[in-house]
Amino acid sequence: MIFKRYIYPIFLLLFTVPVFAQTVTISGVIQDNHTKEPVSFASVYFTKSGIGKMSDSAGKFSFTFGHVINDSLEISYVGYETFKLPVYLNEKDSAIIIELQRGKAINEVVIRTKVNKGLFLWRKIMSKKNLYNRYNLSNFSYEAYNKLEVDLKNFKPEKAKKNFLLKPFSFVFDNIDSTSEKEPFLPAYLLESLSDYAYQKNKKKYFENVKASKTIGFNNESISKMLGVMNQNVNIYGNYVNIMDKDFIGPFNDNADDYYNFSVADTQMINGKKMFHFVFKPKRAGQNTFEGDAWVISQTYQIQKASLFLSKDANVNFISRISIFQEFIPLNDTVFFLTRDKFYADFRVLGKQSLTLIGRKSTSYKNIVINSDSIKKIFETQSLEEVVKTSKGVNQVPDSAWNSLRHDSLSANEKSIYVTINKLMDMPKFQRLKKNLKFLATGYTDIGNAEIGPWFNWVSSNAWEGARFRFDLGTNKGFHKNIYLHGYLAYGTRDKKLKGLAEAFWVIKKRENRFRLHAAYSKDIDNGVSQVGEVSQDNIFSLAIRKPNITRKFLQLQDTRFEMFNELGKGFSAELFFVHRKYTPLLNLPFINSAGKGQNFTNFEVALRLRFAYLEQFIEGDYFRYSLGSKYPIAELMLSKGIPNIVTSQYDYTKISASVKDRIKLSPYGSISYKVLAGKVFGTLPFMFLENHPGNDIYYYNPGAYNLMNRFQYLSDQYAGINIEHNMGSGLFRFIPITRKLKWRQFWNVKSLWGSLSNANTSLNNGNPTKFETLNGTNYIELGTGIDNIFKILRVDFVWNLSGISTQTNNNARFGVFGSFQFQF
Repeated sequence: MIFKRYIYPIFLLLFTVPVFAQTVTISGVIQDNHTKEPVSFASVYFTKSGIGKMSDSAGKFSFTFGHVINDSLEISYVGYETFKLPVYLNEKDSAIIIELQRGKAINEVVIRTKVNKGLFLWRKIMSKKNLYNRYNLSNFSYEAYNKLEVDLKNFKPEKAKKNFLLKPFSFVFDNIDSTSEKEPFLPAYLLESLSDYAYQKNKKKYFENVKASKTIGFNNESISKMLGVMNQNVNIYGNYVNIMDKDFIGPFNDNADDYYNFSVADTQMINGKKMFHFVFKPKRAGQNTFEGDAWVISQTYQIQKASLFLSKDANVNFISRISIFQEFIPLNDTVFFLTRDKFYADFRVLGKQSLTLIGRKSTSYKNIVINSDSIKKIFETQSLEEVVKTSKGVNQVPDSAWNSLRHDSLSANEKSIYVTINKLMDMPKFQRLKKNLKFLATGYTDIGNAEIGPWFNWVSSNAWEGARFRFDLGTNKGFHKNIYLHGYLAYGTRDKKLKGLAEAFWVIKKRENRFRLHAAYSKDIDNGVSQVGEVSQDNIFSLAIRKPNITRKFLQLQDTRFEMFNELGKGFSAELFFVHRKYTPLLNLPFINSAGKGQNFTNFEVALRLRFAYLEQFIEGDYFRYSLGSKYPIAELMLSKGIPNIVTSQYDYTKISASVKDRIKLSPYGSISYKVLAGKVFGTLPFMFLENHPGNDIYYYNPGAYNLMNRFQYLSDQYAGINIEHNMGSGLFRFIPITRKLKWRQFWNVKSLWGSLSNANTSLNNGNPTKFETLNGTNYIELGTGIDNIFKILRVDFVWNLSGISTQTNNNARFGVFGSFQFQF
């Protein structure tokens, strides 16, 4: 009876409490503001009630309350600003996304102990570095899926919709995302690629085949190659991380303890494994380093995931934030391999509130194979160190196929980008806007199957011609995809002479072992003495500030030529020239008679240029390609033979010249560039067929010239020289707060030249009105230094002439200040 008496009220209480005491749940996900990666094991704390816990490995947390909540939620994590959020919950559950901003947490505590646990852990990681670095495996291969998204932030859609240029495209602004980030952004462009990649350690070789590439708006195979993974690999175990062609000191550099402070912020159990939270920060401001963290497995000291963030005072232009995230998965008991790789960067040209481009590159890796004989077979027939191929129709893969090729499905934002771009491409107004912007940027615009430009050649001026007007006309791909025709006419108001050029290029083979023919006829003013194969330029920007008291010299050149260029493979190429030229001195040069008329000099020359540029990279245009350089030295050899009595040619001579140039990274001490050159001319010849050492008549710095030497000043028939420039990055400027903030950069250079002129050539060329000078077997030296990266684009050079040569002119300066502009990161 007693049992029955009490059991019913207890039973009733158990089943009625949930009805009257309704629970309220608050849950959320904590992620990085920039990379959107989850922040694992962050501290989540209610400041009034004192209730708290840690987020899980996926950055998630959840609290359940049986009463009304009126509190403040505080979230903190090492390396991030503390996040605070007022919370009021009555009857509804709440789910939130919390984005942490990089920066120093308000409540961050530095614990000092006798044993530096961070340094101890770093040394343990470094002891395993060679074992865990994937590039120390015998070989590996994988399939990589690359996705690059470009977004716009600080974009004012209300103003853009009123802009008369952008108003027709107002539908684009419907895609503005105001939910997934703290600040709204506009998804603007998306690029995708899928490739097979393989690597072999001995003999070191790389291979990539880009199987599919989606680049709406342009179909360029060289761009598709660059979208692969060959040039975008970040190796967390490497000494340096290359970003925008700059080497940043990695936290696992062999000497990283000289540049970083290390700490162990936390220890957690993840999937049954003890993990250390390893944190690194720069020791000193102004160095190209990172701050960030990594989760490291105890006992084995393998990195499971790592986050790197560009340090605040790093000397890099136009980029306000860089974030790198990498995650590794176990392939077996000893090997952890990269499975996800993200790189985010904010590009901002002006201030904090200016338009910002957000670049988000993410790469995933599948079908990972290591230490396999099948990979060895891939490289058995590969002779080059690096080979990047594109599959046939790489840019024509249909959308239906992409659905199965992608490693991950596209988000709603990403799908909207493709819809928007396709719609834009179909709009005539957008095509006209695109055409006008191209004309302003490149100088060229298409009219049907022809192109006109560049506009900056239309008007210029010089002392001989007066005002010069020029008009160019060429063909485009609509005329023929492999043949390019071009010509121009020019007229001077002072000399009242018509000049011009007519030329044709035939690109017979574009891909491997490129083959090209070129034929041209020109008759124009030569503003210098061009070497064979060079084309002189005249444009409106030539009206730059000139040195005072410099006598300009003018020469007319009539040039007829035929050229053949062929790539021979493995970096070798050859170019054969057949050239007939007629020179006429016009003003302030020898060989002008008393009546002021110049004597004609005619030659016929056969020349061969041999070039070696191993693994040189190019951007392909419609007909031409533009070199991005090589990580190896580039060597050239030029052989020329003048043959008399062919079409009135007068001279029999032989020329030989050679050069080697390279750019070597000296990380972390910047880079050094050098060029070594030498040459000899056999024969007694007028000055235009000898070596006229390049001088500079204006105050715009010319890296390929001797800037305190005047043009047509020194003449040689045998010579040798070396140019060296060391760009030191921030150098000494990083020790001065104001110059560190301004991101000034330091450099020094030296140019040294030896040359001589035979007695016969000296006697022939030193007639009135101008006498040439010669180095007479002595040394001409220019030493320079200065400030680079002023306002991010300006460079100022201070140049001293250290040579002891006795000059014949009073305007050969011993010191000069020169300026120049350049765009660099």
